[in-house]
Amino acid sequence: MNHNLTSEMYLSEYGRFFGMLERKLFVQSHIKGMPTTSLKKSFSKQFGLTARQFNSLRMQLDGKVSSILEKRKFDIQQLESKIEYLQKSIVKKTTQKDKLLQKLLRIPQTSPAFPKQHKKYRNMKFYLHQKKRRLRNIQHKLEKLKSDELNHKIRICFGSKKLFHKQFYLEENKYKDHAQWKEKWLESRSSQFLVVGSKDETYGNQSATYDLQNAISKYGKYITFPEVHFPYGQEVIDQAKIPYMGFTRNGKPQKYFSSITYRFLKQKKGWYVNATLEKETPKIGTSNLNGLIGIDLNAGFLAICEIDRFGNPIKSWTVDVPMYCRRKEQLQASLSDALKEILAHAVSVQKDVVIEKLDFSQKKASLREMGTKYARMLSGFAYSSFQQLIESKAKKAGVRIRKVNPAYTSQIGQMKFMARYGLSSHGSAACMIARRGYYFKTEKPKYDSVLSFPKKFDKQKANFNNWRSLTRHWGKYYYFQDKIELLKADI
Repeated sequence: MNHNLTSEMYLSEYGRFFGMLERKLFVQSHIKGMPTTSLKKSFSKQFGLTARQFNSLRMQLDGKVSSILEKRKFDIQQLESKIEYLQKSIVKKTTQKDKLLQKLLRIPQTSPAFPKQHKKYRNMKFYLHQKKRRLRNIQHKLEKLKSDELNHKIRICFGSKKLFHKQFYLEENKYKDHAQWKEKWLESRSSQFLVVGSKDETYGNQSATYDLQNAISKYGKYITFPEVHFPYGQEVIDQAKIPYMGFTRNGKPQKYFSSITYRFLKQKKGWYVNATLEKETPKIGTSNLNGLIGIDLNAGFLAICEIDRFGNPIKSWTVDVPMYCRRKEQLQASLSDALKEILAHAVSVQKDVVIEKLDFSQKKASLREMGTKYARMLSGFAYSSFQQLIESKAKKAGVRIRKVNPAYTSQIGQMKFMARYGLSSHGSAACMIARRGYYFKTEKPKYDSVLSFPKKFDKQKANFNNWRSLTRHWGKYYYFQDKIELLKADI
């Protein structure tokens, strides 16, 4: 039999076995609530697993569960934000509908203006009906998520919900029959498995060893993959295969390896293997002694501003990150490249990077000032990916990340620094984010501005409270672009 075919069959068979055990473990641990210690014994006895194999199974399942819990928290925040926005919109449109009705009642039905006003009124009623429907649907989703959170209920669809629902639309998804879909479904549920390593095992892993001849042996003598080379980090893995001498808890000398964990994944072109190993995190090489770098996340790009130690902007620029109509992989790649460029600059100038302590709902609300279409471009995935990527990449690069309160950074930056330093509206926001890293006192509003102020405005109040009042006022009286043009001329 062909060696490649044998390998394919072996990995597929083990993937099916691992997938079946993972689903059983989920039912026993998260549905029936059985403790892990007793499950470890029963699984080892019933299925002939080693302790390391059970740990691999448990770690993969725990990763999926923790991901679902994090996503659920994020979804609850996002839905609450949508509900708040819809409720405000419904109240506003209801008032407009009532005014239209009063106007319509005053117009005789024989008047030429009646059909036009009647159509306007009907359109408003239809708009409100759709908004109320959407509000009810979102409230139902939120109630379900909060109920799951309160009852500690975990829902996992092994194989993905998207593929599961395709069985109900076979023709549209180009399946000949249900059997063809089921084959794809079973394959999806068995498409990956984890092999956890340990430093006290040969070549850092008991079950899959990557030896000095660059061959991976799956369960020792059973199957070997010769000449395995990794496109990234090969030199790091080669170094990990070299043992070093250490000591046990009893003080006895012992040979150790770097722990290597392997994840086997089945994709369109066949099986792939990813290797993960511990790598010493470089020491932080940046500080706030000479200044800081602020980053403002926007829909479609990142705005960056570098300041000196006194808070004055030195350099401002943007890096494009296309976000609209992009696949998750494309978006992650674009964000990764952009952050790599920014962090490389931070290393070269030895300055810490400052970002907003982001609340996605607040970020979306601030973007709505520029229009709802603009706000829609910033997806929740882009928002969460930005935070995860910058933190992980900064650790690898030795850059310290500082998080600051994002409240009114855009308003303060636009009024105080945009015209003075010739910054863009987003560059001035990034400047303010960087300045927040020094915890300067909140800037006073420019009281001789060309922009109007609220009628009841107390200059004696705290600056932060005044910026809150001004932000609300300007949001009602100015379109975003009009406000920016006025502030650019206001030197």
